[in-house]
Amino acid sequence: MRSSEPLEYISGEDVMATYKVKKSWLYVSAKRNNIPMCKIAGKNYYSRRHMDALFGVPAEIEAITEWLTTDEAEALYSTTKESLRTQAYRRHIPTKREYGRTYYSKIHLDKIFRPDLKASDAYYTTAEAAEKYDMTKSNICVIVKTNNITKVKVGAQNLIVKEELDRIMESRLAQFGAYRLQ
Repeated sequence: MRSSEPLEYISGEDVMATYKVKKSWLYVSAKRNNIPMCKIAGKNYYSRRHMDALFGVPAEIEAITEWLTTDEAEALYSTTKESLRTQAYRRHIPTKREYGRTYYSKIHLDKIFRPDLKASDAYYTTAEAAEKYDMTKSNICVIVKTNNITKVKVGAQNLIVKEELDRIMESRLAQFGAYRLQ
């Protein structure tokens, strides 16, 4: 499918700065995805529309008002530096470097790590549910899956709806408790 409108091109340096990708990753991704490219005066220029589709439309950094340092984000979201860098890279979270420090967009991190859900009394983590019902995390995961209990992925954790799990566990206890009495 070809469009009749002319393509707008962006320099390789601008692509790397805008989408926060390395030169080697830009080259490999452009080649692998057949991104239209042209060379002018020895510099590579890439189709902006294709780059937006490949890497996602970049957020306007000037519009972001809340930034977190790596240490602040680690403490707030109970995560590691490595996990934070991985999430920022994979999900194109806006970052900026100032005076040798990396800052992450708080709004974008909140969407991934969902501190509102983690603080809510309506959810169990898998570890909390396993501890409450004296089971392994694997057993809890099987029960959640087989009974189609609602779960929400928050970062690397699954949050399980307390009400649904409690109801299923009560019915399991009633069913298997009757067998134990006989």
